[in-house]
Amino acid sequence: MSGLDKIIGHIRSEAEDEVKAVLEKAKAEAENLKKDAEAKAAAECDRIAKKSEAEVRSILERGESSAELRKKQLLLGKKQELINETIAKAREGLLAMDDAAYFGAIRKLFAKNVLGREGEIAFNEKDLARLPKDLIGELQKAAAEKGGSIRLAEKPADIDGGFILSYGGIEENCSFQALIDDGMEILQDKVQKVLFA
Repeated sequence: MSGLDKIIGHIRSEAEDEVKAVLEKAKAEAENLKKDAEAKAAAECDRIAKKSEAEVRSILERGESSAELRKKQLLLGKKQELINETIAKAREGLLAMDDAAYFGAIRKLFAKNVLGREGEIAFNEKDLARLPKDLIGELQKAAAEKGGSIRLAEKPADIDGGFILSYGGIEENCSFQALIDDGMEILQDKVQKVLFA
């Protein structure tokens, strides 16, 4: 049996060598798989990190852009508010002028808007009560110089200040509010240049 023991020992030795070789090969393959998986995982982590950084950058840029837009809107709104307040104060200033200055402005406004036709002029109740005695005569003279005539309307006009000219059913609204409304864009531009230039 010693021959048989030798054969068995030899087979066993070969088997152990083969098992050792298979195990080493398996360990090497496992190590390669592990390194490959680690490399893939690192690449995927890097890709995810870069994607996350890009998304964060994009969100921050959108946030900054949105904040900048909101800031501009608030600034524009405040500017518009200041412009409107300035125009409202100017209108109040017109209405609060003393009689001499107020009716001086009325004379100039009339001379600029009177037509060479027969017409009438209407003032509000407050202005009718304080009309200078010679005002209607002066306005009639100015109308005659342009080839027309003017008379005082019987009913007061429902306006804040200024007047309304009527020529055969066609009205020219020369109230301060109408003049401001008509020239609002020009007034806003001028006020903006004064306030924000």
